Amino acid sequence: MASAGALDTSFAGDGTRTIDFGGSTDAAHAVVVQPNGRIVVAGGGGPASSFCVARLRSGGALDTTFGSGGKRIVEFGGDNAAAFGAAALPNGKIMLAGFSDLRVAVARLNPNGSLDTTFSGDGKRTLSWASVSGALAVHALANGKTLLAGFSGPEGGDMQAARLNANGALDTTFGTGGSVAIDFGGTEFGHAMARQADGRILVAGRTDPGGAVVARLRARGSLNPTFDGDGRVELPGGIGKAVLVQADGKIVVAGNTAGTQAMTVTRLLPNGSLDTTFDGDGTATIDFGSLDDPVGGAVVQPDGKIVVAGYTQADEAFAVARLNADGSQDATFGTSGKATVGFGVAAFGNAVALQPNGRIVVAGQKTGGGGFALARLLA
Repeated sequence: MASAGALDTSFAGDGTRTIDFGGSTDAAHAVVVQPNGRIVVAGGGGPASSFCVARLRSGGALDTTFGSGGKRIVEFGGDNAAAFGAAALPNGKIMLAGFSDLRVAVARLNPNGSLDTTFSGDGKRTLSWASVSGALAVHALANGKTLLAGFSGPEGGDMQAARLNANGALDTTFGTGGSVAIDFGGTEFGHAMARQADGRILVAGRTDPGGAVVARLRARGSLNPTFDGDGRVELPGGIGKAVLVQADGKIVVAGNTAGTQAMTVTRLLPNGSLDTTFDGDGTATIDFGSLDDPVGGAVVQPDGKIVVAGYTQADEAFAVARLNADGSQDATFGTSGKATVGFGVAAFGNAVALQPNGRIVVAGQKTGGGGFALARLLA
């Protein structure tokens, strides 16, 4: 029987598949699994550089009950649009967030892929935090509201968070008029977000100059001073691309050292201090043997193991690693805790999700307009 980290050949025949939206820049940036087990992959591309989303059945075939033949393109009437975050709602609806023409762009789809007109009147909306702004993460709340995280800029801008009501309007009870700027003293980008069981909100990203950063907000949007004294933590490394909350309340941040070199995973205690029981000093390093191994995403398995996905320049392929709960590399996964997936051309793993059976779905892009790239690995 194939071992953990091997391609799952029950997925699309060989464990991989490509989805073409007809654009020269088709790229998947988010993947989520709906409650019914179907896989939603979102990103940007198509002939008009729009939001692109596809839904797959568990076996990897396009779900033809969704959109047109399993695919949906959402246009915002401009150029350079892409979805970077996706969230699956319990009722089967799908939230998408990203940017269009230097503005935050958000859309909500019905289970069949049509735009949900109860959201902002036509199923989509844009907003601006500054002259340049975008959303890179989205989190759907049980009460129908939506959290966004992203950036304003391009230079001297801040990490941003916002909350929308179920109808798409800004929730003015959150932050100042529905949004909050988080400043670390440079130019900040919020790449990922998570929500703790107590309702507090974590946003991770980077600050230039500087490195990886994490902020914690109270449920109403103010910085939470019980998190490292002022609600903000700067970490070893150059960028935070994923933030996760473990069942015990500890916080996992996955990213890279400066210059997108080695992959790093850092674990914090709930108060924001480093958890030195994790790989000896709080940070584990994953080396795929090249000078360019950017992290795309990460997920915590129910057993506490941590899966990190990205790209390795050494093989020009998806790079996937798994750590044990203590931060050591999981020798039962791939080769010494690491696996790669090639597509014949350079392929970047930008996001990762777990299916209910524990199998690992990685989504990203093939270079040269090769379309969305997906792989499923055994866990």
